[in-house]
Amino acid sequence: MAKKIKFDFDDLAQKALTDIGNTLVKQGRANMDKISYGRVYIIGGKPHVASRVGDSPNNLTGNLKATIRYEIAGRVLEYGSGNRDINYAKYLEGNMNRPNITRAIVQSDSEIRTRVEKLFLECLKVSND
Repeated sequence: MAKKIKFDFDDLAQKALTDIGNTLVKQGRANMDKISYGRVYIIGGKPHVASRVGDSPNNLTGNLKATIRYEIAGRVLEYGSGNRDINYAKYLEGNMNRPNITRAIVQSDSEIRTRVEKLFLECLKVSND
């Protein structure tokens, strides 16, 4: 009696990328809930505490936090923040050294690996044929 082992890679890739994306969005938003105490600026007549260099940015308008997102194209996940006109994450991480997106990836590494391993085992099917 032969055994067949089927591995549905396409199903795994889609599930894993979706799971990874959701994990990263959750972590990126959670990072912004922690206040970093840097310089205080008056913006629009109200004080704003900027984050320290190297920390996740503090919330000013809510646009950054609200637009943390991911997109999947084929087997590629793109994770960032902003919209079609403005890429907040790229500017903040590259020009201002506020690495929220990169930090979320590093912080989520072990959780992502554990989830992908679990999905891998779920997609592996053994049958009698």
